[in-house]
Amino acid sequence: MGWIPAAAAAWEKMSSFSKVLTWLYSRPYRQVIENEIQLAKLGKDDVVLNIGCGAVPFTALYISRLAGARVYALDIDPCAVKHAKNCVSKAGLEDRITVMHADGAQDFKYPYNVAIVALQAAPKSRILKVMQQNAMPGARFIFRLPSNPYKDQYDCLNCPAAPRAVAPQPMRTFDRSVLFYNAVSVN
Repeated sequence: MGWIPAAAAAWEKMSSFSKVLTWLYSRPYRQVIENEIQLAKLGKDDVVLNIGCGAVPFTALYISRLAGARVYALDIDPCAVKHAKNCVSKAGLEDRITVMHADGAQDFKYPYNVAIVALQAAPKSRILKVMQQNAMPGARFIFRLPSNPYKDQYDCLNCPAAPRAVAPQPMRTFDRSVLFYNAVSVN
């Protein structure tokens, strides 16, 4: 990975100390999350695994608020996890969001039916393989993929199967979120 993910992680950690900075950092992602909620048809009965939540877990916060879903937010960086737990607590969403120090490329022991994989999460191909082996049939997997100018900054997903659907995204570093289903298709 390149310097952009490292700089974003540092900015997130700094932003996590302030409600105002957290809001400013998270605000551009609201449309991204709204697009992903539509892409995967997320609702209050879903349990979402958010891999790569970062210090400001905006995906978990927006999913919980906008879709009403239960969220497990994971990050491999223990410092980011500490900050993310604080953000969730400040938002009063500890009953809907559980932040955990974990590696998304390893087995996850709690049941979930939707996963959202952050742009900076890696290795994406291994994460997809683990999810396919462990998620319930019909589970939906969303991956944020880097736009062409930034593909050398982030891990890319190498998957022989085409995504079931794609949502264009209004971000500079990633221009789309892609959807896969696990084994048994749901319509």
